[in-house]
Amino acid sequence: MIVEETLATPSSFRFTGRALASIEELPASGPWPSDLSQTRLIQVEQPINFNFEWQVSGPLVPLLDRNFRWKIQVYFEKWGASETAVAPSITVPYQAVSGFTYRSTINLPANTLREGVYDVVAVLRLYDGSGRPLPVAGFEEMGKFEVYEQA
Repeated sequence: MIVEETLATPSSFRFTGRALASIEELPASGPWPSDLSQTRLIQVEQPINFNFEWQVSGPLVPLLDRNFRWKIQVYFEKWGASETAVAPSITVPYQAVSGFTYRSTINLPANTLREGVYDVVAVLRLYDGSGRPLPVAGFEEMGKFEVYEQA
């Protein structure tokens, strides 16, 4: 995940470890693969899980307000003649512990996306207790996926 933060010095608030944005295709009726990293084909009636894991560390981490929240959004840009307004998100409470490992999942229910090819991007932001964005932002390009309807 590409991340930029300008809260303080680079050593006082670090986005460390590997931020992982992976997709897990959930079962449908049939012998469909559960690893989308190779196939990138999803049936319309299959739900999808987007799994995230990240860490922050440094002396500034425990000093920040515990009311801060991480927000993860997944955007789908549809290729072709039409667009989509699908943009699921989840809010994750900030943990004032240096090196804490965050894990979160966004579930996209079956029949949410129509047939088409989508370019998928996940965005991570940190917000203060009033909902204002802080200078910590990141994104992960998850690639293109084809959603199709079974004949």
